[in-house]
Amino acid sequence: MRDMFLARLRSMMTCSAVLALLVSSPLLAQPVPEYELKAAFVYNFALFTDWPADTAFDGGTFNVCISPSSALRQPLATLNDKAIKGRRVVVRSLAALDSLRACHVLFVDGSDRERWIQIRKGIAGGSVLTISDDDEIGHDGSIIALTMDGNRMVFDIDMRAAKQARLTLSSKLLRLARTVQ
Repeated sequence: MRDMFLARLRSMMTCSAVLALLVSSPLLAQPVPEYELKAAFVYNFALFTDWPADTAFDGGTFNVCISPSSALRQPLATLNDKAIKGRRVVVRSLAALDSLRACHVLFVDGSDRERWIQIRKGIAGGSVLTISDDDEIGHDGSIIALTMDGNRMVFDIDMRAAKQARLTLSSKLLRLARTVQ
């Protein structure tokens, strides 16, 4: 399994090297904006997570929820109509807390800090992958805590929170985490 993963990684690196030769150098110097990078991380976290068999996917959609005031709302909107686990992604603005159980992924940030306790109660017993880029929330029950470490995006995983949500995180994802608790 590790050999297959390394072979894929080498293949992707080779493709990236070829692509780098084809793209002009000024484009290579452009950094990926932080929130676009975070949206890509959210998408990939969902790809490497398995939900229980009894999880409801109403209308065949995979719901990614976020506060309407979050700076990540617009970058996440680019995920609309992509596929995760064979289902069409729908990014939902979560203004009211009454529809939390319809979320499969929930991104919370500093704008949600005051209502984090209510959010945790609303998703208790549900299979919701919680991801946060807020330090306080990230270390207070969120499954995945995203953070910038210099110029790199890193993440920590709380396996206790994942088990409570009955989610299975891929071993590949666990190996890439900065810490797994």
